[in-house]
Amino acid sequence: MTALTAGAPIEPPSRPVGRRTVTLIDDSREARRLDVDIWYPAAVSEAERSVYEVVPGVAFRAAWAQHAPHASVGRFPLVLFSHGRTGMRISYSQVCEALTARGAVVVSADHPGDALVDWLSGRHSDDRTNEVNRVGDAHLVLGAMLHGHAEIPADIAALVDGDRVVLAGHSYGAFTAYATAAGSRGVEPHEHVAAVIGFQPYMRSMSDALLARVHVPSLLVVSERDQVTPAHVDADRAWGLLPGRPSWRVDLAGAGHQAISDIALYAELAEQVPNLPPIVRDYLTATAAENAPEWRSLIARQVAVAWAFMQVTLGLDAERGLATATEFEASVEARLQRR
Repeated sequence: MTALTAGAPIEPPSRPVGRRTVTLIDDSREARRLDVDIWYPAAVSEAERSVYEVVPGVAFRAAWAQHAPHASVGRFPLVLFSHGRTGMRISYSQVCEALTARGAVVVSADHPGDALVDWLSGRHSDDRTNEVNRVGDAHLVLGAMLHGHAEIPADIAALVDGDRVVLAGHSYGAFTAYATAAGSRGVEPHEHVAAVIGFQPYMRSMSDALLARVHVPSLLVVSERDQVTPAHVDADRAWGLLPGRPSWRVDLAGAGHQAISDIALYAELAEQVPNLPPIVRDYLTATAAENAPEWRSLIARQVAVAWAFMQVTLGLDAERGLATATEFEASVEARLQRR
């Protein structure tokens, strides 16, 4: 196995972070299997660093997450993060680690039928099937984290504040988050959702009526260079229809569609992987080039505004969150609108 390292965390971490992987089986959906990663505040930072295996034989050591240390004590917001099309639950390790280091439990599952392995093998599902499954997956993971499950370690379950649940996602994962909050495909809105965050959101398949049912606070993070989910196709209509208050929108200068993912990290690490097919190296390089060269700073800005939004909407520290919002409103790198 090629062992690499993610390098330094994207921002100075304020607390130790642990990571564990579990598997959930949904017997109500033909034993659908979800592999799930959980990042959580840890009691110590002395355990071995966690390792992310991107593809068989290629892995990298985490920037900050430790491998399965004991959990800390206290109660923390729960963030469910949904990956984009062709993504993986570990494709956002940098943002998941950073949010956890700030004080959240973050959980992410692969969506079978729409994950990287499914697209590489030609076993991916159609859009309607994926959308139904994605909402079902969100309900399964939230149920396990909020109500207990044999596969969820008790020390981690004890950390979750069930009154502070945030749904987040990138691209198609943003659809997952918003559709779960609204109620979709015959499934009722999830009752525990307190706020929703969409990074470079794919929203075009959500009807006006569905968007109008998202009554919780909302944050849209939009990339000005995004050619996959451009604002005029996906974010603008959603921003005009989402009724939740408060709601924020951030437009990132110098950012492309993969601004929140680990794709730029993968492009850096690709230079150290022997015998990597040129087509893979070229794809990673081209995709990463859509963003500003300082991709770590770009992710850090998104983490900062997401955390400020959570501080305000979840009542964590509204004064500090509003102070961060004011800084973003004056920034030329990330324009913030609030209502």
